[in-house]
Amino acid sequence: MKKYVSLLFLYLCIVFTLVGCSSGYNEDDFIGKTSSEIISEFGSFDCVFAPADEDGVYRNCKCGYTIKEAKKGFLGKSEEVLLFIVFDENGVAIECREGNRPGG
Repeated sequence: MKKYVSLLFLYLCIVFTLVGCSSGYNEDDFIGKTSSEIISEFGSFDCVFAPADEDGVYRNCKCGYTIKEAKKGFLGKSEEVLLFIVFDENGVAIECREGNRPGG
């Protein structure tokens, strides 16, 4: 009986650890939407590479949300990780990818 309880506890710890590692963002939440739609749902971007046009839409650029903050530790500093959303000439999200903030 103790063996089963221990295995169940171990299994739950692994599941909670893996769930805690997710970014909270899903690519399907962005693809096919305009930057205006994304901002209204998720808030302002943490990183942008070009200004929005007169309608407030980002075109031909990428913008990002922070998914992992940079942290200083005993052995150095970890880099900030962002989820970048790539917009086409119509201002529609066509791709998402993780990356580090340039110059960070």
